[in-house]
Amino acid sequence: MGAAVIAGSGTAAAVPGDPPDPVAAPAAAPAAPEAAGGPATDVDAGADEDGVAEEASGAGGEGETGALPVEPETPETGEGALPEADGTGADSGGSGDTAVPAEPAALPSPGTEAPAAGSAAVGAAAAAKGLEAAVAYALAHIGDVYALGGTGPHRWDCSGLVQVAYRRAGARLPRIAADQYRATARIPRTSLRRGDLVFWSRNGRASGVHHVAIYLGGNRYLEAARPGTKVRISTFARYKPNLYGRVRLP
Repeated sequence: MGAAVIAGSGTAAAVPGDPPDPVAAPAAAPAAPEAAGGPATDVDAGADEDGVAEEASGAGGEGETGALPVEPETPETGEGALPEADGTGADSGGSGDTAVPAEPAALPSPGTEAPAAGSAAVGAAAAAKGLEAAVAYALAHIGDVYALGGTGPHRWDCSGLVQVAYRRAGARLPRIAADQYRATARIPRTSLRRGDLVFWSRNGRASGVHHVAIYLGGNRYLEAARPGTKVRISTFARYKPNLYGRVRLP
C-alpha cells in the first residue's frame, strides 16, 4: 500500500489500491515527522498580504495526516467586511449575518458656513452694528460748523467729532487724531468697512497724523475738515487718506 503526497497541502493522504509511485514515494518519507511535529502543517496565525487571517480545518482536526485540506471560509471581519451599524451586528442571532453599513454622516446644507468662519462673520456683524451708533451720530451733525478744538454740540474739529461720536458706541478714544490712530487696530485699505477710521499722515506714521474722518463705505467718509467749512461727506477722489484703523469696542 503506497502513499502519494498531494502537492502544496503539507499533509499525506493514503490512496488505497494503487501501487506506490516510484517518483513520489521518496517524498512520503518526511510526511510522518511533519504530521507528528505539526510545524509544516500549522497555519500561519498572522495575516496574509491583504491583512486577512487564513484558516484551515479538517474532519479529524488540524494537523491530522488523513485529512484533505479544506478551503478556508470567507472571513466575516477584517479588510473588505461591511461595517456594522451599531457595533453589535445586523442581527443578534449570530455573527455570521451580514453587517448593515452605518448611515453616512449628513452633509452640511448649501450655504452653511464652517463653525470658525461663522463665528468670525457673526463677530464682524456685531462690531459693525455697534459702530453704527457712532456713524449715525456723526451723520446727524452734517452741516455743523468747523471750530478748532470744538467738541460740540454744534461746533467741531475732526478729532472732537470722532471722539464724541464713538463714545455713543461705547468706545473711549483719545482727544487728538494721532492718539486716536494709535488706539485703533491697523488694517489695510482693502479691509475697510463702514465705521472704520481713516487718517492722513505727513510721514505715513502715527507721529505725522494730522486729520481723521469716519469711513462710510464706497470710498466716502464724513469729516470736519478745516476752518471755513462745515461737517460734510467727502470722497477718496477729493482727498485720499494713507492710514486706516478699526475701533475696538469693549
